[in-house]
Amino acid sequence: MSGKVKTKRIDLRVPVQLLKEIEEYQQNQGIATRTSAMLELVRKGLSENRKD
Repeated sequence: MSGKVKTKRIDLRVPVQLLKEIEEYQQNQGIATRTSAMLELVRKGLSENRKD
């Protein structure tokens, strides 16, 4: 068993300004890919939402 996380491809349209902010976050955090940056931000948002 490889232990690999199962993923699914999605098509996501993002407002240009939001994409700029995501890319800025990616650069500031030293994250290799935009996808990784977006996943990290989603996880952080979900985690914060659970605290409420």
